[in-house]
Amino acid sequence: MLDNLAAVGWAERGINRGEYRLGIDCVRIGGQIESRLDIQQIARRTFRAHRGQFGIWGLFVRRRLRTVCIETRTREALQSYAQLVGNSLPLSMSAPSHVLTAWLPPARYEQLLEHYAYNNELGGTFSTMRTTAMGQARHIRECGFTYDVGQTMAGSVTISVPVFNHAGEIQAAIALSSLSRSLEPELACLVDGKPATASAQDMVQLVQTAGREVSRGLGYSGDYLGLSS
Repeated sequence: MLDNLAAVGWAERGINRGEYRLGIDCVRIGGQIESRLDIQQIARRTFRAHRGQFGIWGLFVRRRLRTVCIETRTREALQSYAQLVGNSLPLSMSAPSHVLTAWLPPARYEQLLEHYAYNNELGGTFSTMRTTAMGQARHIRECGFTYDVGQTMAGSVTISVPVFNHAGEIQAAIALSSLSRSLEPELACLVDGKPATASAQDMVQLVQTAGREVSRGLGYSGDYLGLSS
């Protein structure tokens, strides 16, 4: 069995006869699991600190071409919200999905777009899709947030922002869902650079503050979307 584990990179032979140690692949997976647990614990504390806010907080990560919810918290203690954990969405839709791709390095994002186009047989329209996607990602970064209506959670508005790790890389997306659809026109104004109500601006800043808190918990010390420390 050890020979089989060594063959797939999960174990490595030691210097002395009969000795084995964990392989690099096993160590890498262990590091990913540890990182996931860390970010969930940090997000849980942040969500708890903002639990007075109506809506559902969510933590999302990218898994290949899907966006997966790995943590939620809401003001109401309803068991049904716990079922959101594990739900996944296509990487082409929802505010958390767009956040997770918008802050990727350009070369990595292009690879992801090529993979997406190949899997969805979009070869003939790839050039147009790439131009549109790159422009959308740039605009999301400039705004510092994005939102969707009814994609992350049916019938409601969701606002999402990035979470950065200690190296400044996109690690996850924070989202606040189950918000009133009356926010939609005001959020559209913010995205278009037009004046919007204070309530819409405050809501976006609340989500950005939560994103900054989780990022700080992961060791990120750089500028966070222009928010003052």
